Amino acid sequence: MGADGDLRAFFAAYGRAFEAYDAAGIAACYVTPCLFVRDGETAAAASAEAVLDSVRALLDLHRAWDVKKAKVSRVTVLEQEPGHTLARVDWRLGRPKSRMSWRYATTYALVPDPEQGWRIASAITHDAPF
Repeated sequence: MGADGDLRAFFAAYGRAFEAYDAAGIAACYVTPCLFVRDGETAAAASAEAVLDSVRALLDLHRAWDVKKAKVSRVTVLEQEPGHTLARVDWRLGRPKSRMSWRYATTYALVPDPEQGWRIASAITHDAPF
């Protein structure tokens, strides 16, 4: 599998963790320190616990919107270097038994990880529905 396929598989698994509301599984996809940019707010997470707190807050929003589906629509590699990759991921979120969905994108800076393949160092969300 090429780099694009590896990234798509990584983000598909990341999406499944969101669908399962698996906060620890989502948080494990990040390195520390890492950076989140959501709705114009920047938050640095210096520890695994800080990442987990951020993930829990995001999952609370998913619960409030009754999100049950988190699917990757497209992965676009913006830059690929030996020590990092920049990728834009277009997401589609949905509710159970509903055609209603939300679309948004997040640009990620990823670093290679020998165990997982990738870990997220920063996530910048664009046009988030919440």
